[in-house]
Amino acid sequence: MYKMKISFLFLSLVLASSCAKLMNYKPEGVKETKEVFSPSWIKNLDPVYETGNLPISLGSPLIHDGIVYAGNNNGAMEAYNLENGRLLWSEPIKDGFQSAPIVYENLLIYGDVSGRVYAKDIVSGEFKYQFDLGSSVDSTLTVKKGRLFIHTRNHKIFSIDALTGKVLWSYKRSIPFFSTLQRTSNPLIVENRVYVGFADGFLLAFSLEEGQVVWEKKMSTADKFVDVDMSPTYFRGKLIVSSINGQAEVIDPQSGALHKRLPFTTNRDAYFLGNSVVFGTIDGKLVVVDSSFNVEREIKVSSLSISSMSSWKNGYVITTVGKELIYLDQSFNTISKYDLGSVHSAVFGIVSVEDDHLAMMSSRNRLYLFK
Repeated sequence: MYKMKISFLFLSLVLASSCAKLMNYKPEGVKETKEVFSPSWIKNLDPVYETGNLPISLGSPLIHDGIVYAGNNNGAMEAYNLENGRLLWSEPIKDGFQSAPIVYENLLIYGDVSGRVYAKDIVSGEFKYQFDLGSSVDSTLTVKKGRLFIHTRNHKIFSIDALTGKVLWSYKRSIPFFSTLQRTSNPLIVENRVYVGFADGFLLAFSLEEGQVVWEKKMSTADKFVDVDMSPTYFRGKLIVSSINGQAEVIDPQSGALHKRLPFTTNRDAYFLGNSVVFGTIDGKLVVVDSSFNVEREIKVSSLSISSMSSWKNGYVITTVGKELIYLDQSFNTISKYDLGSVHSAVFGIVSVEDDHLAMMSSRNRLYLFK
């Protein structure tokens, strides 16, 4: 009996030791993940809606000088204290919000779904100007050389004096397709040219001063969903741009001539990484393109389309059109993920980063502040 007790005790110790080793065992090549995303505060900005008509947010917040600015589908532009999420002010707008606000000098500038554009003094709170463009402002506004460039949903480009709101020139594109993604490309300004993509699959170059078309280039030969929604990337003296239904292309900015085709499809803006540039693809990869326009590396990070990439906490935060946020280290290893909860959650906009703070809006109208 005594021997049986000793044997049983010995067996228990062996099993406990084996279980501990098994629990700590990690297959070779699998890295341990750690928690990086720590929500500081979350705002539920979901508007009232009827069952079966789920409201989706396509908007993006902006962190600026310790304040988070975010428009919502309740018809308001709001400002929150960065540290505690306290509402500082709320200003009614005509309709919902599907882009990101920007700050130019002392003005907070933003546009809503009705097509109304607002410029608000961030110190006094007074409006410098307001005007209507007649169609939804879906792209993030761009300011260059004192000019505000806006691409509206009805395929129209405006060049506006950023301080006064005076329209300097505009261009309307006739789009023969009904099957478009209803997103818009942010204009890219390089020297005296403005480059912007359209829903008919064309990339156009305009003169900065007069808005004259310098050249246009067809980016896809497909019959539908040919939108060029991404902002063209200026890299090593060339443009890199893709339609949603074609390969990325390297293009000469002076003539529009094709320099090289790249073996991936993207519809999101690039991330600059030293002497390389990184694109998120529609099949969930990060593609690194080197200074000779060769694909240097591909990293699969998701099964879903990547919507944005940004530096954060000595690594990179990746958003997708699914419900997970992904954090990568500088070697592009997945370190952490954050589940947004609802199966209907996604991130269609972009994130905003200031120091170690990160703000983002989910498609379920939740405003998140991580630190």
